[in-house]
Amino acid sequence: MELRQLEHFLAVVDHGGLGRAAEHLYLSQPTLSGSIRSLERELKVELFHRTARRLAPTSAGTQLVPLARRVLDDVVAVQDAMRGAREVGGGVLTVMCTPDMSAEAVAAWAGGFTREYPAVRLDISEVDSRHALVAAVADGRAELGFTLAPDDLRSDLAFIELGVQRLLLVRPGGRRPATRDGRAPLDGIGDLPLARRQVARNEEDAVQAALAAHGVDLTTGATVPSRSAQLAFVLRSGFQAFLPLRMCAAALDAGACVVETDPLIESPFGVVHRAGVLAPAAQQFVTDVRDALRGWYETIAAHRAAGLDLVDAVVAARDAAL
Repeated sequence: MELRQLEHFLAVVDHGGLGRAAEHLYLSQPTLSGSIRSLERELKVELFHRTARRLAPTSAGTQLVPLARRVLDDVVAVQDAMRGAREVGGGVLTVMCTPDMSAEAVAAWAGGFTREYPAVRLDISEVDSRHALVAAVADGRAELGFTLAPDDLRSDLAFIELGVQRLLLVRPGGRRPATRDGRAPLDGIGDLPLARRQVARNEEDAVQAALAAHGVDLTTGATVPSRSAQLAFVLRSGFQAFLPLRMCAAALDAGACVVETDPLIESPFGVVHRAGVLAPAAQQFVTDVRDALRGWYETIAAHRAAGLDLVDAVVAARDAAL
């Protein structure tokens, strides 16, 4: 059985006979009649009572009408869905993040995409580790995974680097550490407890690695699941924490002290996806996020070239975007 046979069958039903149906389908009457006969042979039933004036559906034909319409409606639905997949026309784009690259950060970068493609629904969620994120992307539970660059990636996955995450030291207001040229040496910040972000056992945190490399053994005052919780402990408990640039302007607004460290703690980040060509919506989303980040970085670089330090450049870039 072919789809065109069902189309021909419904045309005869809807137009009450071969003549008008053939005209509607731009077919000859013998061609349309042969198609109906072929369908009847395949189904082993007569679908029409044939009279001198018209064709009327038999009981079998009457039963076939809603079934044929459902089949053709399903085919149209499939075609529409695939057209949307080809043309970023709609649907759902599933995005997963680790605490390093929180859902709030991804949402902030996605503004251009959501304005341009409002019919695409973003489904953004977080998992507690890069290992869990990689597994979710690999088995199809997420199309894109935002995370720090994995050390080793499965052969069935690919990674697109989008930028470098830079962490600044955030402390309670008035508790600025000693600095050199405005930057605080990592080995000189040990006078306050650290609010650490939770890290899975099989993952090494960039802060932990940097502090260990410089012989710094800070007291851990709290271990928390999110960046916002780290900032809350800084503001309310007098701890210190390392937070990404995007949060530093907000930390300053809240009364915290923000300092660039020497060396700066940096980690590349990007998107994990299944190997192969991305679907158009996913590819456009990655492109728009990359463009948003590039604009952010370029604005910060321009302010630094004008003489601002990193902290003030971040504030100026945030203010320019408002």
